[in-house]
Amino acid sequence: MLKPRDHNDIDELVERPRRFLAAEILRVGSPILILIGGIIGFSILTNLRGAPAVEKQVVAPPLVATLPVELHGQGVDMQVDGIVVPYREISVATEVGGRIKFKADICRAGNYVNKGKLLIEIDPVDYQLEVDRLEMELEQAKVTLNELDVQVLNTQELIALAEKDLELQRQELERLRSLEGEQIVSQTQVDQAAHAELTARNALLSLSNLLRLLKAGRERLVQGQKLVGSKLEKAEVDRRRTQIAAPTDGVVVQDLIEQDSYVQKGASLFKLEDTSSVEVKCSLQMKELFWVWQQSSIDLDQAKQANHDSGYHMPNTPVTVIYRLGGREYAWDGVLSRYDGLGLNERTRTVPCRVVVDQPRGGRPLEKTDMATNDVVPPTLVRGMYVSVLIHTQPRIPLLSIPEQAVQPGNVVWLVENGKLRRKQIEPAQLAENRVLVDQQCAEFRPGARIVVSPLPNAYDGMTVREKQSS
Repeated sequence: MLKPRDHNDIDELVERPRRFLAAEILRVGSPILILIGGIIGFSILTNLRGAPAVEKQVVAPPLVATLPVELHGQGVDMQVDGIVVPYREISVATEVGGRIKFKADICRAGNYVNKGKLLIEIDPVDYQLEVDRLEMELEQAKVTLNELDVQVLNTQELIALAEKDLELQRQELERLRSLEGEQIVSQTQVDQAAHAELTARNALLSLSNLLRLLKAGRERLVQGQKLVGSKLEKAEVDRRRTQIAAPTDGVVVQDLIEQDSYVQKGASLFKLEDTSSVEVKCSLQMKELFWVWQQSSIDLDQAKQANHDSGYHMPNTPVTVIYRLGGREYAWDGVLSRYDGLGLNERTRTVPCRVVVDQPRGGRPLEKTDMATNDVVPPTLVRGMYVSVLIHTQPRIPLLSIPEQAVQPGNVVWLVENGKLRRKQIEPAQLAENRVLVDQQCAEFRPGARIVVSPLPNAYDGMTVREKQSS
């Protein structure tokens, strides 16, 4: 049998769900009430503060540094690479054959020889004997010719006597014929006189024929004498050719024979490099050659007078040949003289040219310093040296000079005109000592224009700027 519950237990059962519900409401609603309270408080505080005043900032135009565009009054210098080559290399060969009787000790590769120095002598005995023989033959021809001259002179005198005798015989015949009609002389006497006249005429004719024969023989002897004289001159030349001297000042680069060797006519003896001048091989691009062509027309006028094909003439242009050695630079003066051949190199698309240095031993330090006064200059330019060639041109067209830092990528420059930027496109003609040269005829501005030289990001055409003129 169940026992009835107490009223307190029933109340406890009723109150327990209520307390659970109230706790859940408090746990969930507390954060919501705190959030709502914060929002209301923030709104109240915001309404209590006034809106801050906004200050308007005035942005000044950017400041740029400018320099004036100058007229380039000097020449245009261009630097290219080159290599030294001999001015000429002479291969000396013998013009006569024979045994090498003498060879100078200096005739060795690497030695310097002066013009006219005897280097090699071929045994001259055979050639001297030939000279002596022809001299005697020439003397004999002279004696024979003198004898013939005497015969001619004697024959001429005999002819003169024969002419007188013929004249007398003719007169005697005429006289006898005139007396024959008067019966003073006989027919026999007339016939004898006619016979005497015929004999005198025959004698004169014989002497005349003999004189012509003697003169023809004399002419033959004269021609023979000339022939012997010509042979004698040839023999004397061959005798002189047994001595081979240096044809010019230079250095022996190759010797090919030794003393007591036998050489045939035309055999090479040695090679000599002419050191009186040297040349430098270099190559110019067409744009560099353009400045050479743009020089004064004086040389071209002279070329036209000397040669109608002046289109192949290069104006003589001064150059400085520079050789670097031991951290120092040494210079020689030269002239850009001619093309090395004709046309462009198909591989490099450049024009081969030649520079002539007339004084290869006239080098000097490029920089004039106190150290340079005691500096030992290389004795001479020699083949194989790699050098720099500084070409000095004086073009006739006017050029503008622009600082290199003013040129932006794409060959763009900015000018300042009336406080605003102006964008200009240029075509650089040449670089010269941190300056860019521009053809004035192709540029869209003139000397004195202000050009921007300071960095200028985000620039655009028409932009307002402040100008700071630089010196």
